[in-house]
Amino acid sequence: MKKSALSFFMLLFAGFANAQENHSNSIEFSPQVSVGVFTANHKLTGTAYGGELLYHLNTIDNPSKWMRAMRLKSIDLVFNYKNMGDVKLADDPKEGVFGDSYALLGGLNISVIKLNKTELLFSPAFGIGYAAKTFFTNGNPLIGSHTNFTSRAGLKIATTISPATQITAGIDILHYSNAAVRVPNNGMNTANVSLGIVQSIGKSVSRDSVRVSTFQHKTHTVDIGINMGRRGVYQSKEGYFRTGLYAGYNYRLNSIFALSSGIDAVYYHSVFDPADFNRTYQSFATSYEHWRIGAALGPDIWMGRLALMMKYGYYLHYNSYRDNHTYWTAGMKYSVLDWVAVQAKIYIHKTEADFVGFGFIFTP
Repeated sequence: MKKSALSFFMLLFAGFANAQENHSNSIEFSPQVSVGVFTANHKLTGTAYGGELLYHLNTIDNPSKWMRAMRLKSIDLVFNYKNMGDVKLADDPKEGVFGDSYALLGGLNISVIKLNKTELLFSPAFGIGYAAKTFFTNGNPLIGSHTNFTSRAGLKIATTISPATQITAGIDILHYSNAAVRVPNNGMNTANVSLGIVQSIGKSVSRDSVRVSTFQHKTHTVDIGINMGRRGVYQSKEGYFRTGLYAGYNYRLNSIFALSSGIDAVYYHSVFDPADFNRTYQSFATSYEHWRIGAALGPDIWMGRLALMMKYGYYLHYNSYRDNHTYWTAGMKYSVLDWVAVQAKIYIHKTEADFVGFGFIFTP
């Protein structure tokens, strides 16, 4: 009897161990509640409620170098919902100013530390959101458009409770704004805590069935970029166009990281007119001249053909209405071919978005 019981438990343990290695895709549901709502120029009160529904595409067995180097556990499709009915302006606490928000994001689930059945995960995500109420619908002072860029970064602890199920607890910060396509554009930020459950679905993904990108990186490259975007006129649905030009050098350290430096030139199709102050004033982006030029330095983070870009720059020439000498840029580029990439790039002064430019980067 004792021998049979021992054999049974050994078989049970072996089955459980094999199940732990069943790296299938999974679905996660995480209800959330905010521990803070905040923005740059207004004090807010109240609590946001909501949650996320996530589909995790398993990448643990993927042979791609960048996935292994990043300890990538999954690529995620995320639906995020926030009920803002309880959120109010501190100095004008009337109800119904902020409507609910909905967002669809693409994200990464990165393993930071794993101890036995418990794992600490870092989960950034970016996508497009919808805000139900704006300045133009009911005087919302923070949001100028229904459609917004949405980003989220979070830390999550996941613990295995059965071969196919995990429970999670996490904290994250969600931000949405429209990158000044329409102004006002203070945006909304919520810091949230969550409890969730993850359920594996389907069969384990075979390592042999995964296609690996054949994209090869070069150590030294030169980029020439062009983009175009639009900045909104304050409290108006009109806007001003900008054209961005870039020339820079990249040094690729490995399959993930590169250091980049270059020159940014931005052409204003319409400039500041003191006689038409309210219509042409654009905060830190206000320029008396058609051109501004700066030099910037920063990292690129590569994930196969997709790269995240970020640079900090200093203006070499900028005839600005305000005392402003530095800027940020951030964005994404995807290499369609070895010599050309599509890009989306945002220009930022301090914490204020200037505009988002969409265009191309050529790598001769």
